[in-house]
Amino acid sequence: MMSQGFPQRDVEALLVACHRRCCVCHRFCGVKIEIDHIVPKGEKGPSTIENGIAVCFECHAEIHSYNDKHPRGRKFQPNELRQHKEQWLRICKERPDVLVLPTRAYDVGPLQALIDELEFNLHVAGYPMPADLGCLFLDEQLQRAMQSGAISILDDDLRSLILEAYRATRRANQVIPVAVAVPSLSTTKSWEMAGARDLIAETRSKIEVAHGRLLGFLKSED
Repeated sequence: MMSQGFPQRDVEALLVACHRRCCVCHRFCGVKIEIDHIVPKGEKGPSTIENGIAVCFECHAEIHSYNDKHPRGRKFQPNELRQHKEQWLRICKERPDVLVLPTRAYDVGPLQALIDELEFNLHVAGYPMPADLGCLFLDEQLQRAMQSGAISILDDDLRSLILEAYRATRRANQVIPVAVAVPSLSTTKSWEMAGARDLIAETRSKIEVAHGRLLGFLKSED
């Protein structure tokens, strides 16, 4: 059995060895962890566990989002990633006590939180009928992702899809309260409700695309 190209037995052994913690930032990931290629498959990196590194969603995005055409900061290099892996596995093996020490107060990373917020917004968009209107879309995690720089590291196309999805949610948040507030006997009520439903349908479509592309990006191996 294979896991994203790596032998499943080797993947399990690596996850045990790193205690399901990211080999770069050391965050405990639980199920939110990827086995990434140190030398990318696109550069003929083998799908052997020696060429694999366990990373959280955030570090996975950082590793793969560097734009060589518009360089900023320092790109993760294969040799550096290999050393991160070796160093962390050595700590886990030789100093297991560090794993039971009080940990830093971690919440989920900004990209994982963004995924969760997009999923909530998809749920809200699934209730466009007049009787269900009133719950607004959220955008707190977009603001957090922007403040932390997580949005800036994404490629241009993905960043544009996410921003467009949230532009649509902001528009919907302006229209929904108006539609709800119009008196039920008003002749404009049906018009306002129809407009709100159409806008919610458009918003849902944009969220679905952005959510799917972001998940695909975080799971990409190249």
